[in-house]
Amino acid sequence: MSQTAISVKKQDNNLVHNSWEDRMELVRRKFGKDLNQTEWELFLYVARLYDLNPLLREIWAIKFRGQPAQIFTGRDGLLKIAHQSGMCDGMKTVLLIEQNWQALESDIAPKVSEILGAKCYVWRKDMSHPVEVSVKFSEYDKGRSTWKDKPDTMLRKVSESHCLRRAFSINSLYLPEEFKQAQEDASEGVSKNREVLESNAGEPPDEPPEEQQSVDPVYSDLPEEVQRTIARNVDDVIDQLADLSDTDSKRVKSEILTEYGSGSIEELHYTELRNLYKDITSRVQNIQ
Repeated sequence: MSQTAISVKKQDNNLVHNSWEDRMELVRRKFGKDLNQTEWELFLYVARLYDLNPLLREIWAIKFRGQPAQIFTGRDGLLKIAHQSGMCDGMKTVLLIEQNWQALESDIAPKVSEILGAKCYVWRKDMSHPVEVSVKFSEYDKGRSTWKDKPDTMLRKVSESHCLRRAFSINSLYLPEEFKQAQEDASEGVSKNREVLESNAGEPPDEPPEEQQSVDPVYSDLPEEVQRTIARNVDDVIDQLADLSDTDSKRVKSEILTEYGSGSIEELHYTELRNLYKDITSRVQNIQ
């Protein structure tokens, strides 16, 4: 393939990849119809953070009755994050079967053997040993048709998801199979998102209620996974800015927080945190 063809292909891939942000009304209608403003902001934050496309079903949110919205991805979404890191160096998944009172690894489970679980190995280019994660069948068997018909496939998928998250420090993203309620409610068709979509197909999304629009949680009210991700990302761009300006990171962080009228990120609201991150990123780009 010529360099010109490769360049055109990359441009086409970028257009497809980035096009979802140009169709925000469609994304809101399909994936955020029943989310309040805070949940919608969190959904977009995680999608952008991990570069996942909602329109390609790489990430989605489900709202259950009386419960906060849950953000989900598939095993392939986690694989995409791993590949985009440039550090993924392979993955292997095996079943764990019982034989002579021992748990043995097997690519395919013999008919006479009991499946105990699955084990996944993920290799990183910057690590000398693989990350290993095992999951037990008894903890994830929901008794649903998919688990009855394809237990091997489901177990492999769950173990791979656990291992990929651990190997690449992926937070706030889980498979529906890892949430019992999500599995049951989704299979029974009682999620509020599904009900709304079925009864209002094709209608534009309503504006969130005024009380939902005004919700802007402080850092301490966010899920722990989101807190860790925000803190890590803010510290990373602050370190970049400090390196480029040849200044101590702590001093840079203190000065920026002072501009926002705060002594720490824990005191800032979610919207302020987003603006702070964009501000620091813009400063880094201007210096570069």
